This record gives sequence, C-alpha cells and structure tokens, in this order.
Amino acid sequence: MMITKQQAGFTIIEALVAGMILMISVLGMGALQTKAMQRNSNVVQTTYAMEQIDFIADAIRSQVSTIASANAAVSAAYNDFSADYWSESNYQSNYNSSGCSTSCSRDEMTAHMLAAWERYIGENLPYGKGSIRQFNETKTVGTTSVNTSHYEITIMWDSRQLATSGQGGAALGTNCSGDPQVDLTCMKVTITP
Repeated sequence: MMITKQQAGFTIIEALVAGMILMISVLGMGALQTKAMQRNSNVVQTTYAMEQIDFIADAIRSQVSTIASANAAVSAAYNDFSADYWSESNYQSNYNSSGCSTSCSRDEMTAHMLAAWERYIGENLPYGKGSIRQFNETKTVGTTSVNTSHYEITIMWDSRQLATSGQGGAALGTNCSGDPQVDLTCMKVTITP
C-alpha cells in the first residue's frame, strides 16, 4: 500500500482570486473615503455660509433704526451690495482691521461690517460671493397701507472642489440653478429687520 502526502497551502489560482478580492475591497474603500471627504467639505461650506448670513443679518438688524430714519448712506450701503472679494473692484479697501474706535460713525461701522463680511466669504468659500438686495412690500391692513422693507441675502460658492480662493474662473456660471455642475451653490435668506 502506498502512502500519499496531502498538499498543504494554496494553489496559485486561489491566491490570485484572494488577491483580486482584496484589491477590489481596497479600491471600494478608497472611493467611499473620497466621497465622504467631499460630503464633509460641502457640509463645512454650507455651515460657514449659514454663519455668514447670520452675521450680516445681525448687522442689518443692529442698524435698523438708522435705516428706518432714512440715513441715505447706510441704507444705500446695504441695498444692492455685492461682495466679490477677488474682483478688481472689490470692497476690501474699506476694511479697517483695527476696528472702529468709540468715535466710529454709523457709516464707518456699516462699511467695516460689509467689508469684513466680504472678506470672510472670499477667504473661506471657494469662489465665494455674496449680495444684499433690499425690496419693499406694501400690504393693506383694513384701510391703512403698510410698507415693509425686506433684505434678501445671498451667498454663492463653488462646491465642486475645483476652485480655490482667488481662482474664480473655475466656476461655470454665476446663477443659482441648483445644479453645482453648472452654477455656483447658493444659499438665500430673506429677513425683515
């Protein structure tokens, strides 16, 4: 009777199959990690945009008495303001990094807050831009007409991970279509101070 030894270990085919399964798993994990990092970046950008909308909304509310009393300079500064930190005609030259002293006028405070807002958006959101638009609404209550001022605050940025600060040309459009592959990502809020 002949005694045969049983072979121990793996065949080459088994090793290749195991290697392929491992490679596919590693590639899948890498793709998941990349997607998770992109989503995390989008959440951070959205949170930052919300914070900046709150910042400028509070600035407008803090000066509502000035705007209501028809201070033309302050009212005009908040109406149709465009924040585009990286454009040639930017507003950052009005930024006073030391802040206002106790003798700061409302006009100077307004200019300082708008310039700071523009700077924060431009430096922290890819191709970040912002705008403020004032519009009035008239409603009739009984026999009395009531005129109310509203402010639409918009922040736009490139969420495609292609643009970095100062490289605005990477964005495809400047509208708020909702498609980040075509236009900038937008966040709009309307406030009534």
